[in-house]
Amino acid sequence: MFFRKDQLQVLKELLATDLYILKGTVRDQIINLCIWMISMTVVNSYLMPAFGLSLEYSAFILAGLCASAGLFGVFPSVANLVSDFKGDQVYTYYLTLPLPSWMIFLRLIFYYSLNFSLLGILVLPLGQLLIWDRFSLRHVAFGKFFLIFALSYFFYGAFTLWIASRVPDMTKIGNVWMRFVYPIWFLGCFQFSWAVLRGKSQFFGLINLINPITYIMEGMRAAVLGQDGYLNFWTCCFMIGLFGILCSWRAIVLLKKRLDFV
Repeated sequence: MFFRKDQLQVLKELLATDLYILKGTVRDQIINLCIWMISMTVVNSYLMPAFGLSLEYSAFILAGLCASAGLFGVFPSVANLVSDFKGDQVYTYYLTLPLPSWMIFLRLIFYYSLNFSLLGILVLPLGQLLIWDRFSLRHVAFGKFFLIFALSYFFYGAFTLWIASRVPDMTKIGNVWMRFVYPIWFLGCFQFSWAVLRGKSQFFGLINLINPITYIMEGMRAAVLGQDGYLNFWTCCFMIGLFGILCSWRAIVLLKKRLDFV
């Protein structure tokens, strides 16, 4: 078997412990999410139409918020990981467990995926309340929504570990936001669709296809708003899964070498 039964049991217990610890942070995270959602909604749904934007832009941005909420958990999570690697080194405890090293890192990916998704799943219903008359949940293809959501947040978990594997110490932590998170989010079709970008510049449209956030945004909008005008939903699912697997594989290779795991 790829996983032994006792190893799966240990992994399950570790994740259960992680979720128990998370309970203490849920209140603060919900407050942060509400502040972020209200700020984005007020500006994009109630102020920007005064500058000529269509009222339909509210639903467009809401789908983008569903897709990108998890990305904003990457920076603090990378900071915590790098701080631990260079400080308390809590990770050494996991060396004592009857788990192969790659499974220890896989547990981190699952943990961050769950952590980000617990709040990310609230964005759609909260957005419905904030833009009540401009969006309806009746138009959402929920089967596709949950599929693209799960793949996207798996990618965010793997992306967190991959970035952490590339940051040498806390003096470089500022680079995570400016060189990784912000550019791929802002250029990753958050405020525009890929079709609009390609219509303006075929070159930049093609370049943007190497940005995983482009597929997350386009796939989420296809699920929430409908397929017309966006990249094919199933292509987006495939590419997000591929980016997630590549990030996971590379992060595990780099961290095993960096932390001297046997």
